[in-house]
Amino acid sequence: MAPTFRRVRRRTAGGKDRLSALPDDLILLIVGRLDTRTALSTSVLARRWARIPRELLALDMRVSDILPPEYDRTFDLRQRNLPRETYLASQLDSLMASCEIDTMRSFANGVRGFLEADGANDRRVKTLRLEFFQTNDGSTCCAADRLITAAVDAWGVEDLEVVVRLGINGGDHQMSAGYSLPQDCLSRSRLRSLTLGKYCTLPPLRSYGMLTKLILRDMPASMPVDVYETVFKDCTQLQVLHLISCCCAHDVLVVDAPSSQIRELVVEECSFWKIELRDLAMLVRLACCLTNTRWIVFGSLPFLMDTNFTFSLECDDLATARLDDSFDRFLLMSPTMTNLAIRFSGLRRWILPTCSERQLPYLKRLLVADLPSNWDILWPCSLMMDATSLEVLHIHVPPSESEPAYNWRRVTSSKLPKKLHHRHLKELVVIGFTQRHIWFLKYVVSMCTSLQRVILLKDGHVRYNGLWDWQMVRKQTCPWSDDEKMVVRRMVKTFGLGPLVQLILG
Repeated sequence: MAPTFRRVRRRTAGGKDRLSALPDDLILLIVGRLDTRTALSTSVLARRWARIPRELLALDMRVSDILPPEYDRTFDLRQRNLPRETYLASQLDSLMASCEIDTMRSFANGVRGFLEADGANDRRVKTLRLEFFQTNDGSTCCAADRLITAAVDAWGVEDLEVVVRLGINGGDHQMSAGYSLPQDCLSRSRLRSLTLGKYCTLPPLRSYGMLTKLILRDMPASMPVDVYETVFKDCTQLQVLHLISCCCAHDVLVVDAPSSQIRELVVEECSFWKIELRDLAMLVRLACCLTNTRWIVFGSLPFLMDTNFTFSLECDDLATARLDDSFDRFLLMSPTMTNLAIRFSGLRRWILPTCSERQLPYLKRLLVADLPSNWDILWPCSLMMDATSLEVLHIHVPPSESEPAYNWRRVTSSKLPKKLHHRHLKELVVIGFTQRHIWFLKYVVSMCTSLQRVILLKDGHVRYNGLWDWQMVRKQTCPWSDDEKMVVRRMVKTFGLGPLVQLILG
């Protein structure tokens, strides 16, 4: 935003301007730690500071930075139809609408002043993040178009993020067209990364020859499914694609793009009922949060290595059966994976494991997180034995207020899968270990000939380093009784096939 303060020279008693005497590197370090609006306002401090903000590599022009703090709280109340009294609600709506109009007028004026400032075209900016309300008179869109055009044409912006906010009087019927990016400049842009939020229209991507990363967030249900399918085919250089909270009236997303260069695909809380990944020849990393998706079918994914799946259990029995089937397909059709994280969310429903002849010959690391405490312990055992090259097995069982009293039964060794010894597992970590898991421990130590490290923690959590890496973290040291320690050590000594290098009980 353009500064509105009168320039003031800060001088000491002797008349020396010490702020201007600061070295450029120190000024840039100070300004770089500020938000964009504050950084631009530092130009009033000293003459030399006026040009420093022009050297910022990232600009955040967000209308939320100039909204009063109480606006968002009031907006949340109105979204929940509170208060119930009609007169009071109408008064709040009027106040909020007036606030939005005044804020956007200031926002548009600030953008114009920023663009008209001396040397505005001399900036070299890498990242621009833009957030605004779309007004009926189009003044805001005009200012946004000018800013985006200048950023792409003159400043060389490579990373662009555009988010359009919905005002209190800006219903979906007023925003049906959405905001369209200025095509006259974007068609010849050097954009490498593009993020579009709700109420933005996806532009034709065929001419975005240099685009390597695309994030679509909160896309409306009116967007046809073939628009998403076209993204895989038209963006020939695209390597990263994230679809987050995208709605779609069509049930099935079919991805068949053998020439696509996409290496990373994230699908999170989208409403596709079924996803068919028929052909993505270069895909290496895949993450899916299957909140609404019940089926996922895998085709030709020859280089898939890192995978992260979150399964939602908030569904009926029929949907649960479909989820089981989709998970079996996932394991059956993705033999190349080396790193797999499985997470569960929602209700802790009972899901029996299925015993198939699937094989995961290259899997090295496996995480099973938020494992429902009432699940049959056969489940992770089956996965372990299917992954013949598995070296690291991490299991996290979240703490529960009480022991599960439904659908749980103790599993004896006779009910566990009988296969050849596992010759590669070296590390086993279990967070949330209780005496109910003693049968699982017995099975692992009696089947794994190369086991070197066993860590059993009563409490802790999983720290995620991105989507495909994690660390098992001990929350606190929970006391083990002498009897508990004796039972575990005796079992490891009696049934273990080799001496452990490390046994940690915490």
